[in-house]
Amino acid sequence: MRILSFGCSSGEECLDAADVFPNAIIKGVDLDEKALQKASAISHDRISIEESTYEAVFSGGPYDLILAMSVFCRFPLREEVVNIKDVYGFGKFVDEINLLHDVLKPGGILCIYNSMYFFDDCAVSMDYFPILTRTVNFGWMVKYYSDGEPATRVSHYWEGQDYNYVDWIGKIPSGFARNREAINHFWLNPGSRGSRRVDTPFWRKRR
Repeated sequence: MRILSFGCSSGEECLDAADVFPNAIIKGVDLDEKALQKASAISHDRISIEESTYEAVFSGGPYDLILAMSVFCRFPLREEVVNIKDVYGFGKFVDEINLLHDVLKPGGILCIYNSMYFFDDCAVSMDYFPILTRTVNFGWMVKYYSDGEPATRVSHYWEGQDYNYVDWIGKIPSGFARNREAINHFWLNPGSRGSRRVDTPFWRKRR
């Protein structure tokens, strides 16, 4: 089994994957120099970590599982930013999704967590079907349409009270992800939702 950690940061995700999948070969890639410097201290016979380039991504594939956790987002956003197309354009998101699509095996699983855009709005999403789960926290980033306009607002809910992001981080216990009601997305215009899914991090490739 081959796994790609796309945006592996300092490598903890790669170590977790090696733990969960004891026979897997894991490739981690990232662009952050400081994170990569920390990741270079990892010594594991099934893990390799490199700077994120097309060559690095393709060299470890094709993959059975690709993890893209809090990669397709820009945080923190300046308060005055409403439309994000100039901060992070949809075309950039599509290019990166297409890259992952090209290196994922048929039948493989793509995990997209905390993205600003909807995977459903990418043409290649037609080659996937969602794996539904109600037990996975699906991200705290506001979702946006392909034109950069906001589609959802996010409520950080804990113990009967709503919090803004900063206060929420300071309040919640470390096990918050096990409570699926801790984060809720609300559509600004429910009529524009269409078939888009805000609660599905796992997608299986058909072909």
